[in-house]
Amino acid sequence: MSTGHFFGVRYHRHMLKDTTRTEGYRRALSALIRPGDVVVDVGAGTGVMSIFAARAGARKVYAIESTPIARLARRIISDNGLSDIIEVIEADASTVTLPERADVLVTECMGNFVYSDAMLGVLAQCRGMLKPDARVCPSNITTWLAPSFLAPIFGEFAWWDSPRYDIDFSAARASAVNDIYNTQCPSPQLLTAAPVSFGDIQPTFPPPPADGSRKWTFQVAGPVDCVLGWFSAELSAEHTLDTGPGSYTHWGQQLFPIPTIQVEPGGTLHFKLKVATGHMELPTYTWSGRYDHPDGSEGMRFERGQDRRFAFS
Repeated sequence: MSTGHFFGVRYHRHMLKDTTRTEGYRRALSALIRPGDVVVDVGAGTGVMSIFAARAGARKVYAIESTPIARLARRIISDNGLSDIIEVIEADASTVTLPERADVLVTECMGNFVYSDAMLGVLAQCRGMLKPDARVCPSNITTWLAPSFLAPIFGEFAWWDSPRYDIDFSAARASAVNDIYNTQCPSPQLLTAAPVSFGDIQPTFPPPPADGSRKWTFQVAGPVDCVLGWFSAELSAEHTLDTGPGSYTHWGQQLFPIPTIQVEPGGTLHFKLKVATGHMELPTYTWSGRYDHPDGSEGMRFERGQDRRFAFS
């Protein structure tokens, strides 16, 4: 069960201003919804997806939202003359029983690198709301990983290296490099090797284990100091939402720091990532790996993770 994440209207404005996200969903729902459809919107927020669904021809929309923003959604829906079509339900989606099964489920319950929103478990419990041939938006979410060098534009760790207020905070760097960060990589050209898929998720089905190893063999020499993670979501057959480098969305990319490596052509980076579900279904990340020189000899190893942030002797 999830109680949702209530960030207030300022955060919802941040999402609504993300035109890649919001226009992408509007176009996808216009293509996906058929006249007379029953739609369920899980994690409805301000009701924007529900409004798109109603305007696309839905007969009935159930907008399920577990946080108090549901009350604002009800007002926005009324102000737009759609209260006769859209019913706002302020409840955890896993506890809701609808009076009829839906033709379409739409959700935007995807956090950075998908997992941080802690909603995959709730979505998997929503299958019973749907008709056997129901359409889901998004129908598939693919997570991606790729190495990069972002120290010149990220700069998070260098902050700890200099005294602040005449205090040496350098011990904090060991904690900082064991955490994850949201960032915006401005161009796919800053990737040092091609992205590889980490896995696929189908909302309304139990998510597969997020635990696996990937590797990259480099074509050119240069520094690498992180692995980036992001996702692409198939909203409809014609519309895919991409949150990767160069796509400016409110999600951005998730940065996993690694020790800086001067890679060589033919060198290989091995990377293992595990996403564990913890308190309130929130994820905890651990990652490790090694770099092998072109001749196969080992260059270095690393092991990092959020469980190590405060594990100091």
